[in-house]
Amino acid sequence: MRAFAFFFIGLIAFGWLGCGSLSREPGLIKVLPHYLDEHGRHTTGVTLIDRDLYQLELRKDLAAVHGVRYNINWRGNAEMTVRLEVRSTKAGVVPLTLEQTATSEGGSTWTPILIDVDTYKKFGQPESWRVTLWQDGDQVAEQASFLW
Repeated sequence: MRAFAFFFIGLIAFGWLGCGSLSREPGLIKVLPHYLDEHGRHTTGVTLIDRDLYQLELRKDLAAVHGVRYNINWRGNAEMTVRLEVRSTKAGVVPLTLEQTATSEGGSTWTPILIDVDTYKKFGQPESWRVTLWQDGDQVAEQASFLW
C-alpha cells in the first residue's frame, strides 16, 4: 500500500513538472471570433451564456454586425507576431491578412485583432480563418478553423 502511495505521488509530481515545462514553449491556446454590434459590443451581459446568445442573435441578423474581433490566447516568453488570415464568403475577394505584435512574460496572453466596420463591409462575411504565431521570423504555432 505504501509503495502504491509513493508511486501515485511520484506520478502526480512528474506530471505537474512536465506540464510546467510544456507551458513555456510558444503556442496558440485558443481563438475566439466575435461579431460586434454597432456599439462595438460582443455581448450584452457578463456571463458566457449572455455572450453566446448575443453571438447567435448577431449571426442570424448579419445587418446588425459592424465588425469582427478575433481574440487570440497564446503563450510565449518574448515578443511575438500574431498573424490572422481570413477568407471571405464573397467570390473574388482576396484573403485578408492582419498582424499584431505583442509581448508576453512567459504566461498566457490575449491579443485582440479587429476587422473594423469599413473593412468588414468591403470584405464581407468571414468564412474561415488561420492564426499563426511568429518569433524572430519563424512560425512557431498555427491554428485554423475547420474550413481553412
